[in-house]
Amino acid sequence: MRRTMRLYWFIGVVLANVCVIPFLGQYRVMPGKTDPANTADCLPQTPARICLGATGTEHCYALPSDNDFIFGLESRAIPVGQLDGLELTLFTATYSGCGSGTVTKFALLTVRNGEFVNLLPSVELSNQSDYKFWSLPEFSSLPVLVTADYIWNHEDIKKSNFIEETHSAPHRYRVNAYVYDDKSSRYLLKVHFDTAKMYSGVQDAEEINIVDAEKTVILAKLKQNRTY
Repeated sequence: MRRTMRLYWFIGVVLANVCVIPFLGQYRVMPGKTDPANTADCLPQTPARICLGATGTEHCYALPSDNDFIFGLESRAIPVGQLDGLELTLFTATYSGCGSGTVTKFALLTVRNGEFVNLLPSVELSNQSDYKFWSLPEFSSLPVLVTADYIWNHEDIKKSNFIEETHSAPHRYRVNAYVYDDKSSRYLLKVHFDTAKMYSGVQDAEEINIVDAEKTVILAKLKQNRTY
């Protein structure tokens, strides 16, 4: 009798674990491969991937890349919420040309029909940027993604003989807010504007904190653009 009970208990535990796995979002993050000849290890040759399950590569999502920008470095996956009982995962990876600047690609992933699906439009941020997830139940039951990336008018800088507004100097920033849309089951761009104020660049500030500094303006624009 005890052996039977133990067997039933063991089967129950196994079944429970199998059922829980999809809801826990079991996955593996696989960074992109770099050129072995590049000793700095800063030129990705393949994009980073995130794969469902403990093994195999049949159900993977690779960050969209092209010949100029391959997002394979510093790959990360962070849970940011839940959608329909499944984990909502922020997946990012970076492109570097081995210089002072980098570009990071964003994907906000859920699982549908056994495959990863990205809910974001194309989102790329430089290393002079800021982003936050805000909980704003007034606008969405899911986290709202707000980004800010610096604006650098290279032509104006050339006219000043590279004296005014250098790469790391203070800049204005372009702010975007992405809100989940129930009708399309995707995140849509709801707020888009350039800051009136210039903010310090990466060399003059310990951290770039544009999103919180512009929160009052962002919330006001979200209210203006809200549809019922």
